[in-house]
Amino acid sequence: MTTRNSILFILILLYTSVFAQTKSDHGYNITAADKNYGDYVVLHSDTMQKDFPMLVFLPENYKTSKKEFPVVYSLHGYNESPLTEEGIRSMYSPIQKVKEAANEFQVIIVCPLIGNHYYIDSPLYKNQKYATLIAKELVTLMDKNYRTIKDRKGRILQGFSMGGYGSVSLLCRYPDVFSAALSRGGALSNTTLLTDLHWDDISLDILGNYWQNQNQYHLHEVTNLLNKIKERKDVFIVLEIGREDYLYSANKKVENKLQTCSFPYIFAEYPRGHEWTRKALYSMLTHLQYFIETK
Repeated sequence: MTTRNSILFILILLYTSVFAQTKSDHGYNITAADKNYGDYVVLHSDTMQKDFPMLVFLPENYKTSKKEFPVVYSLHGYNESPLTEEGIRSMYSPIQKVKEAANEFQVIIVCPLIGNHYYIDSPLYKNQKYATLIAKELVTLMDKNYRTIKDRKGRILQGFSMGGYGSVSLLCRYPDVFSAALSRGGALSNTTLLTDLHWDDISLDILGNYWQNQNQYHLHEVTNLLNKIKERKDVFIVLEIGREDYLYSANKKVENKLQTCSFPYIFAEYPRGHEWTRKALYSMLTHLQYFIETK
């Protein structure tokens, strides 16, 4: 084997070893768990009597300073990761640069893993309270155990896909708890698969069968929830969407609704489709600087 062929062979092995550890999961790159990246915390829900794994990323100067930090509540999209430490760590690996983003933007970033429940308090199943989990139980945990800005102005919701829906819907439901929602590729319409992709069955477990619960689906639509905060001027929303994303149409409909609201917002379009990357995270936190200077 020549020297040139040897180098090529080594490069192929390196490429294979790196990407063999990565798989795609509904827009995420799932990698091998790294137990040294982020602080692992268990979020216990008294409401649901259940534990949820999460990671907390602190700025480097957190321990040496006395300042209080804003908290970015990072809400994940639909995925198949188990509700375990390995599951949450496989979603938030060093390649995503979450810890680095927390340091650069001087925020605490908390990433809970809650399953595929759209951050909704189910109207059908009384033991499923995922909006309560984030807006009350998680916020209480963070304010009690970390040096946070204990005010709505220091609480920012951010999410991808299903988490984008979670961030905007939770802002609409709890504007006195949070001040902002950042959404990337947000699943902002519960009926996207029906209206945009023409699928027959678009039912969500949390809301039950669509054809039997259409009123509930309407009540949980972002375009309807925005009416709760339409006249407020002390909140803001950032929507980012790829032009090739299958959720593009639904995001444009929400943009049209935002034009009738009193509060400021940003709507930003990007190339490519439905994917979550470190560039997406940094882009959203950069847009945050238009409204809350954290750096």
